[in-house]
Amino acid sequence: MPRTSIRNILSVAACILSLMLVAGVGSASAEQDGLAKIKAAGVLRVGIAVDPPFTIQEAGGEWKSFNPELVRKLGDYLGVKIEFVATSWTTIVAGLQTNKYDIIGASINATPERQQVIDFTTPYSYTGTSFLIRKDNAKNLKSVEDMNKSEVVVTFVTGSDNDEATRKFLPNATYRAIPNGSVSDLISELESKRSDVLSTSSYLVEPLESKYPYYALPNDPNGVLPVGISWGLPKESPALLDAMNKFLDQETKNGDIDNMKKQWLTVENSLK
Repeated sequence: MPRTSIRNILSVAACILSLMLVAGVGSASAEQDGLAKIKAAGVLRVGIAVDPPFTIQEAGGEWKSFNPELVRKLGDYLGVKIEFVATSWTTIVAGLQTNKYDIIGASINATPERQQVIDFTTPYSYTGTSFLIRKDNAKNLKSVEDMNKSEVVVTFVTGSDNDEATRKFLPNATYRAIPNGSVSDLISELESKRSDVLSTSSYLVEPLESKYPYYALPNDPNGVLPVGISWGLPKESPALLDAMNKFLDQETKNGDIDNMKKQWLTVENSLK
């Protein structure tokens, strides 16, 4: 083979090897990008929405309870400041996708639908959807099938996981969706008898039943569609996801998450 041909072959091979190396470095850089940007900025922007008892906003605007406190500890772990960005449950996923914040630090449920568009950390708790009914209701609702009728009015927070579960399990019911509603708003719906059924997270059943004459369907502590309660982050952020999961694993093993649940996930905070 002529020397010129050998040189050409070696030149092409060198180019291919160079491109492969650059691609590898680019891939590694992409993996580090999200976490690296946050650390370079020195600030973690956290999308957050009111969700008692996990997340409470005081009258003066300060964020308190389980999630805000755990997020602040995450900031210390990463060596960055925390900037809370107030959002609502109707726009919380869209806000992450449009870079309004770096992560979702509210107690967002890792539903299959959401997993298609964003990633989730390891769950730090679990919940499903439960349906609460007044004991004196006139429609004699005794099963999920009884609620799945057009004459039964079900209330829930717009855009919540309970919204998704209600539409799936009770497709024939009549809905009263409350945009950015609180637990108190849903209780008001039931107490005023504008709604027959209150759809909410299963972890709220016990505190609500302790104060109001309600009963829950189905008779399962995890309700329907039980999923993990997690934090959300953009797709293709493996370095950030790994760091957040290592933090949550640390806080679980040292007992801090259990202690914080006992401190913040109380009946009083659930009803705020």
